[in-house]
Amino acid sequence: MPYAVRRKSGRLALVICILAGVGVGRAAKVEPGVAVDVPLVLYDDCGGMDRMFRATGWMGDADAIRRDECCTEMPYSGTTCIKNKYIASGMWCGIIWQNKANDWGDSPGGVDLSKAKKLTFWARGEEGGERIEIKFGVLGKDKTFPDSIKEESKSIRLSKEWKKYSIPVSGNKQCVKTGFGWIVDAGADDLTFYFDDIQYE
Repeated sequence: MPYAVRRKSGRLALVICILAGVGVGRAAKVEPGVAVDVPLVLYDDCGGMDRMFRATGWMGDADAIRRDECCTEMPYSGTTCIKNKYIASGMWCGIIWQNKANDWGDSPGGVDLSKAKKLTFWARGEEGGERIEIKFGVLGKDKTFPDSIKEESKSIRLSKEWKKYSIPVSGNKQCVKTGFGWIVDAGADDLTFYFDDIQYE
C-alpha cells in the first residue's frame, strides 16, 4: 500500500522505495532487529524519549491532525494519555509509529519482537461511535528494508469509555519496523479519540 506522507511543514512527498540489488520476484533480505523482552511499552505516560517506536510517520492529510501526547483529560492510567483529533478535510490521514524515526523502508532498523504474542492498547472516543483503523507491519516486500511481519489491520468503533483492544502478532517477528498506527478514512467527520497503555505482550 503506497502511503502519501505530509510532514507538519505541509510539504507532500510520495514515499517511493525501489529494491536495491534485489531481482524481480525475490524478497528483500530482512536482518533481525534489536532484540527486546516483553512487555514492550510503546506508551504509558507522557515523555519516554527512549521508546523503541516513535510516532513520526504522519500520512495523508497530516495538516488535518492535532495530537497531544501529554493529554491530562481522563487518562486510563497514570497522569496522561494520547489525544488525537481529526479535522474533517475530505482526505484520509493517519500516524505510524516507526523504528527508525521517519524511515519508510529506506534504511536498516526494526525491533525483534519474537517473544511477543499480541499488541494491546486502551482506547476511547470523545463522543462514542468513532471509527478508526489500527495498523502495524505496513512496510511490504517492495521496500528495501521491509517489516518482517505481514501487514495487520483492525477496524474498531470506539465507545466513550476506555476499552482494551488486542491484535495477535504472528509469523516472522524478527524485524518489526512499524509497530503501531492509526488511520481515519476520507469520508469521516470531525472526531477525537484517545490512546493509553500501548504495548506488545
